[in-house]
Amino acid sequence: MLKTIQIVALLQGVFLLFILFKRKQEYKKVNFWLFLGCIISVMLYAIGDDDYNLFVDNSNWFLFHDTLIITFFFLFVRYYESDENEFNKKDFWFFTPYVLKILFQTLDNYTTLRENTGAIIANEVVELGFLTMLLYAIYDIVKKKKEKWLLAFIIPLTVIFIIDEFTYLLSNSNDSPFFLDSYGLILASVFLFYYVLYKLIIAPKDVLPKSDDSKYKTSNLNTSKIEGYKKEFQRLMNEEKLFKDSNITVNDVARRMAIPRQHLSEVLNVHLKTGFQDYINKRRAEEFVECLKSNAYVNYTIMGIANEVGFKSKSSFNTTFKKVYGVTPSQYKKTLTTSS
Repeated sequence: MLKTIQIVALLQGVFLLFILFKRKQEYKKVNFWLFLGCIISVMLYAIGDDDYNLFVDNSNWFLFHDTLIITFFFLFVRYYESDENEFNKKDFWFFTPYVLKILFQTLDNYTTLRENTGAIIANEVVELGFLTMLLYAIYDIVKKKKEKWLLAFIIPLTVIFIIDEFTYLLSNSNDSPFFLDSYGLILASVFLFYYVLYKLIIAPKDVLPKSDDSKYKTSNLNTSKIEGYKKEFQRLMNEEKLFKDSNITVNDVARRMAIPRQHLSEVLNVHLKTGFQDYINKRRAEEFVECLKSNAYVNYTIMGIANEVGFKSKSSFNTTFKKVYGVTPSQYKKTLTTSS
C-alpha cells in the first residue's frame, strides 16, 4: 500500500515540476526556486523514506530526511511576500540544522554515538530548531495573512514532527505510532501536490508571487502618472532622505506619496529597474560615503556613520557596501586617507 502512495506522490511531483517549469517566467525567481526545493525535497522523502525505500528494500537514505522539507518550506514562507528578488546568501545558514542532523544520523548509524548523552542532547537541540522553524512559519502565515493553502501542509507536518519527537523521547524509538512519519507525511504530500495543481488551474497567482514584469502587464498607469510618481519618490529620497529611517518600508513611502503600494512597486521595479530594498540600501551606502568625506563625522566610527544613514546591522551594511562599491567600508575609508 505504501509503495503505491509513494509512486503516486512521485508521479504527481514530476507532473507538478513540469507545469511549474512551463510557467517559470511568470513567477518571482527566488520564490520559484524555493518552491521547487520544497517539491523536490518532498519527492526525495517519498523515494527514500526510512525502511520503506521505494527502490532498495530496508535501505534508509537519510539524506532525504523530512528535515530538508521543513527547511525549504520555512524559507519559502519567509520569502513568500518579500520584496527580495534574489536569495540572500546569509539564509544558507538555515540549512545548518539539516546538515547537523545528517551528521548525527551518519554517526548514529556507523558508531556508538547514540549512547553518548552529549550527542543526544545536541541532537535534541537541533530537533528543537526544526520545530521552531515550523511554528514560526505557521505564526508568519497567520499574522501576515499569507495564503492559507500553505497551512494545509505545514500544520500536518508540524503535528507529525511533534508526535515523532515525543515518541523518540518517551520510547527511544524512531518508529512513529501508526507509521505517521511514513504514511502520514507521504499522504500529506499527495494532498499537497493535488492541491497545488488544482490552484495552478483555478487561481495560479495564489500559488506563487508573480514576477514584476508579469505582475504589471494589466496596469492602468499612464506615462504622466509614472513620471510624476518617479519625481515625487526621488524628491522624498533626495530632499527628505527617507532612506535614513532604518525602519522605512515600501508601504510607508506609498502612504507618504498618497498612492497605492502596487503603483509604487511598479514604478520601482519596471520603470526604475530596482527593488525597493535594493534602492534604499544603495542610497544608504552612497550617503555613508558622503558622510565619510564630511568633517562633521570625523569622530564617528564606521558603524556609527552606518547607523546614522539607516543601516541596522553590520552584516547588512558590509554586504550592501561591497555590492555597490566593490570593497569593504574600511578598505574604502583607507583609500580616502591615502588620497588626502
